[in-house]
Amino acid sequence: MENVVIPPASVKLNPSRESDWAQAVFDFVSKAAGEGKTVLVSADERTLSPNQAAEIAHVSRMTIQRRIEDGTIKAVKRGSRWRITESELERYRWRIYADTVAVMADDF
Repeated sequence: MENVVIPPASVKLNPSRESDWAQAVFDFVSKAAGEGKTVLVSADERTLSPNQAAEIAHVSRMTIQRRIEDGTIKAVKRGSRWRITESELERYRWRIYADTVAVMADDF
């Protein structure tokens, strides 16, 4: 089974009109079915490994691991591996940004 992900920017919807959203989903599923593909709809948020999170945040993997261990980054352990939601990583990145700005504010 091939996974097909539609980036939000690729589907132009008018959020004030529910029929636009429904039509876009119907069109996508119809096209995929016509190409013999399977469509999986999920409300689960994409998760990242500590390595992926470190790469996105431009820090070391050990920094991410330490932040998980001290509770700064909320993560879920699946089996023996940690997983971090994209929204949690974004929250952490904005916190680091805000802390850095606060520290440097007196210098400007």
